[in-house]
Amino acid sequence: MSTMTIAEAEKIIDIVSAALEDTSHRHRPVSALKGYDIYRICTALKLRIANEFLVLAGRDDCDEKFADGLKLYDSVPWQVMRSFAPDDQIDSLHAEMVFNPIDTATMRFKDQRLASEETPSSFGDYCKSVGSKDPVYWEKIYARLGLVYSG
Repeated sequence: MSTMTIAEAEKIIDIVSAALEDTSHRHRPVSALKGYDIYRICTALKLRIANEFLVLAGRDDCDEKFADGLKLYDSVPWQVMRSFAPDDQIDSLHAEMVFNPIDTATMRFKDQRLASEETPSSFGDYCKSVGSKDPVYWEKIYARLGLVYSG
């Protein structure tokens, strides 16, 4: 099991956001992700979702604001998978996307972990089901993500 703090999750999301904003080439260079893979990026995104749920909890517009955020977050994994190529292929029309989940020869998932990755919206539903007042909210969140909780 691995670990990740909220601060590290935010750092990862900042790195991904900056990399996605770079439109100076046909594709984004994978090196811009500073070694973070799609799984760590998805985990970071889910920690942000869990934290955002707590921040919004109790507000009159919580459901609406949280749903708006989830719509945005649902697109992030796909944006990452469609955007990053090896650094030497960023201007190539036929670049092989680094996080392409499908093996084009067999049309199957290359890695079953990605096939079973929970969507941000589904994870958001889980956060709501736990509830912001649960005294072991973070323990449950970390367990769901397969992370070690260090309180």
